[in-house]
Amino acid sequence: MAERHTVSKVLFALFRLGEFICAVIVLGILSRFTYLANLAHVNIDGRIIYTMVTACLGIVYTILLCIPIGPLVITFPFDAVMFIMWLVAFCLLESRTGIHACGSTWYNNYWGYYWGRWWRTGPVGVVGVNNAGCSDYRTVLAFSFIASMLHIGSTLLGGRLYRAWRNRDRNEVSDAHDEKHRHFSRLRGHKAEPTNAPTPVAV
Repeated sequence: MAERHTVSKVLFALFRLGEFICAVIVLGILSRFTYLANLAHVNIDGRIIYTMVTACLGIVYTILLCIPIGPLVITFPFDAVMFIMWLVAFCLLESRTGIHACGSTWYNNYWGYYWGRWWRTGPVGVVGVNNAGCSDYRTVLAFSFIASMLHIGSTLLGGRLYRAWRNRDRNEVSDAHDEKHRHFSRLRGHKAEPTNAPTPVAV
């Protein structure tokens, strides 16, 4: 049982590491895009902002709660929240391009256009973006989805560790109660034992 819990804790830490890496990659790519878009003085798509906020929360969350010890495992409900947030971020971005991905209108007129700094060449819809930033956009989608799956894994594993932690504490309390009960039983038994002093004889 102890070995099984050790393996679960190792997996939990690996999930946290994976979540951190995914969030850093997504935030880094989107930060690069917002920088380029700001150079062109255009508004940032709200879906990109939402994904960046999710990535920031994910980074802070995984740093603060990276070790599954004691009461920290009770945070598994928040992993469920992060799972939903990442999944929503993935769906929001994916819905911009659909199955066309780097061939979609949004990609050609927004992501690829500003990623490749094509505003210096010509207006939107006229200049070909030549797949500028395509791999980066696909990377954001991929790691957003991976992050959501890692968080649902942390939710399930954290729930298991929490139950194990609660059962251990319950067993420790029960053992302490039993030991106390045995101690008082020994004291009562000692008091009930007859003494070996001789009985006085009446004259």
